[in-house]
Amino acid sequence: MAAFRVWAFLAVGVFASAAAAQSGQDLLNQGQYDQARAELEDRSEGADIEAYFETYLQSGAFTQGLRRADVMLRRRPSDPFLHYAAGHLHMAQGDWDAAEAAYNQAINLKNDYWRAGLELADVLNLRGDYRRARRLYEVIDAHRRRGGFTTAEGLGISGRAAMRLENYHDANEAFTTALRLEPSSTQLLIWHGDLYAVTYDEAYAQTLYEQALEVNPNSADALVRLADVTSGYGQKEELVQQALELINDYPPALSIQASLHLLDGEYEAAAQAAGTATALNPGLLEAWGHLAAAQFLSGDESGFIEAEAAVAAITSQNSEFYRIIADDLALRFRYPDAVRMAQRAVEADPMNAAANATLGTALMRVGQYGSARRHFERSYERDAFNLYAANTISLLDALDGFARLESEHFQLLIHADEDHTLGPAILQEAERALAVMGTRYPYHPARKIIIEAYNDLDDFAVRVAGVPHVGLLGVCFGDVIALVTPNAASGGSYNWARTLWHEIAHTLAIGTSRFQVPRWLTEGLSVYEEQYASSAWKRDMELQFLTAFDQQRLHRLSGMDRGFTRPTYPAQVMMSYYHAYRVMEYVIDRYGFEAVIGILRRLGRGQSAEAALEAELGVTATTLDRALERHFGTIRQELAPVMRGWPDMLAEEVHGGRLADFLAERGADSFYDRLIRGEAALEAEDYAAAEAHYEAALALYDDYTGPGNPYEGLAAVYRARQEPEALMAMLTAYLDTYPYGPGLARELAALHLQSGDSTKALRYLERSRRVEPYELPVLEQMAELYTGQARYREATDMRRAILEMGPVNRAEAHFALAESLYELEAVEEAKRAVLQSLEIAPGFRKAQALLLRLVEMTP
Repeated sequence: MAAFRVWAFLAVGVFASAAAAQSGQDLLNQGQYDQARAELEDRSEGADIEAYFETYLQSGAFTQGLRRADVMLRRRPSDPFLHYAAGHLHMAQGDWDAAEAAYNQAINLKNDYWRAGLELADVLNLRGDYRRARRLYEVIDAHRRRGGFTTAEGLGISGRAAMRLENYHDANEAFTTALRLEPSSTQLLIWHGDLYAVTYDEAYAQTLYEQALEVNPNSADALVRLADVTSGYGQKEELVQQALELINDYPPALSIQASLHLLDGEYEAAAQAAGTATALNPGLLEAWGHLAAAQFLSGDESGFIEAEAAVAAITSQNSEFYRIIADDLALRFRYPDAVRMAQRAVEADPMNAAANATLGTALMRVGQYGSARRHFERSYERDAFNLYAANTISLLDALDGFARLESEHFQLLIHADEDHTLGPAILQEAERALAVMGTRYPYHPARKIIIEAYNDLDDFAVRVAGVPHVGLLGVCFGDVIALVTPNAASGGSYNWARTLWHEIAHTLAIGTSRFQVPRWLTEGLSVYEEQYASSAWKRDMELQFLTAFDQQRLHRLSGMDRGFTRPTYPAQVMMSYYHAYRVMEYVIDRYGFEAVIGILRRLGRGQSAEAALEAELGVTATTLDRALERHFGTIRQELAPVMRGWPDMLAEEVHGGRLADFLAERGADSFYDRLIRGEAALEAEDYAAAEAHYEAALALYDDYTGPGNPYEGLAAVYRARQEPEALMAMLTAYLDTYPYGPGLARELAALHLQSGDSTKALRYLERSRRVEPYELPVLEQMAELYTGQARYREATDMRRAILEMGPVNRAEAHFALAESLYELEAVEEAKRAVLQSLEIAPGFRKAQALLLRLVEMTP
């Protein structure tokens, strides 16, 4: 074919504009499409014809542009530029056959038509005809290497070909040089941004797309590309909407819109958006992927098969189609299904780097680490720019070195630096959580639940990549849980035990629903299970929640998932967790926990959330919304004295600083007023007045545990007046409603020891370790107390933790461990421990005596 001739001579003047037409090209570049079209209407230069028809493309007038091209081709059938323009318009409508024919005709008429050759190669690439596409890219690239491209657009075309050949450094050089010649070219800026997007530098790609939009704010293409590389779902949605305002039903924008609907579980809306996109552009593979995912998730098997067939009819390589489906399913917790779709993506193209990375990620989420590594290594070999693949390989290397501990129902992977300090406690807490919750959920995992505990936030960030919203401290993939340890979450406001219960609740809810539970429902249940496990773990967000209720910022049930992914105010993500909890609390209180199990089971049988709610509760989602509004309104009315006087708790950062720093009309004797007056009296050392104000505040509302709360105020009063019994009572009440406070827990433990109650002292020392597990004096104190109560198994765990923490006197620490093991009659382990003690201190008499006893016990 003529398309594959070796283009042996320079493209001279192909992209140059006549001086008289320069204003038309400038208008096009700036997005003034109507004016540019009028200016270019009668031009016959090649570049002017391209620019003229580009005005139709950029404004979305594809059909109108094709009609105009047909008219002009009847008059000038041998004009290659008109054939190219027709091909470009056919591509915008997804007619690959017509586009390929038009590009071929353009090249037959002008065999050095580089842009037509580039576009033809792109069509062949989409069809899966990689061999012929690569030959075309190589011809263009060879011309670049011979110095054949001298214009900005010519260099841009060569950069595009080099990018397709994965010669990324050459592509970057070509684009950089082109932009020196035309620094304000919208097309070049977009193409350069594409290079950074494909090499995973989304931040710089975003910068280039934004620069393109500064030049041409009417570029729907740039808006869609910017949306692609933007991580925030709210900003992504806003950019897509801007593109749709420029071009109604713009297929690439509709495709991203469909993906956002899928994120929110809005399958019908996703199918509608993706369906419209594929109808307007049947060649848009991304939209076919989102449409198929919507059909799969909604149980439309025939629709899914039809989408598969449609894609198979237009391309022999459907790897990207299945990869998109896999990513969409993972965002809806369908992790096993995501594995299957990612496997099909790799089967379609075994060397596809993106497909292998997607499969590796999917396998990691179901705990198949060895298989995941193979696919990540294949991905990285094929695409060394994929830092996620490289980082995940490094993460897998780290996991290989993690300690592996096991209990009856769990396998724990934890960094070797913490396997004794925290490992046994995590497994004990996990077994306790499963024992409590497992009686109420019918799901029983077929294998041990895997817990990965990370003491490095960077490692955890790699592990949870692709999960909506940052700031997570734990994540559940079904039967695989990942969370951070307090070493990775400094600040004293992280309770690892609460997070562990939260994630195990996810395992049970997701499993019961067969991985088909909406985000809001499973998050609401997990927060419910936190407070069910311990009153101290109840989240102190009621006042913020009622503020959101007052401001009508709470989503209806049908839109609750949006609060997790598209927050419109700073606290909305955390508010969404709490809101979902209050919904589940209402449902459980009114209909019973069995109704929740019924809903989960119905979801597992493929019913929608709305249908499952109505079938199990006997009310529609709309009716439930109204009932919840009345319920929350009643609570709001009851707490009116507490709410009066606070600053806007959604706009202000109330949880930080002194209460008196917030200026508000608080009203006499309101809760807020009492707190401020108590704070002022405490600072003035007027303890009687402080006590009166704080007690009055506590009588009004006892759930507030933020700064300036009455519990800490009264505790300060009792400390100052040296009233230990009152102080003990107040600290106990506070810690019964507050999930953190490790220092207060240790203080309360000391008070119990002073009163001779070692059992309660141990309870609060254990409580402090749920937030700060690395305090060496606490570990030593707990070891002594366990030993005093003949709880040698727990004492042994503490002794091992002490050694892991690096005590000053290691000989004494090894000896103490040996003593605990001796009491457990673990003779060989005790012998090893005492020998380690004697290696450090050979003259240690107590260790020598213990060794003799152990030798006598040896058979």
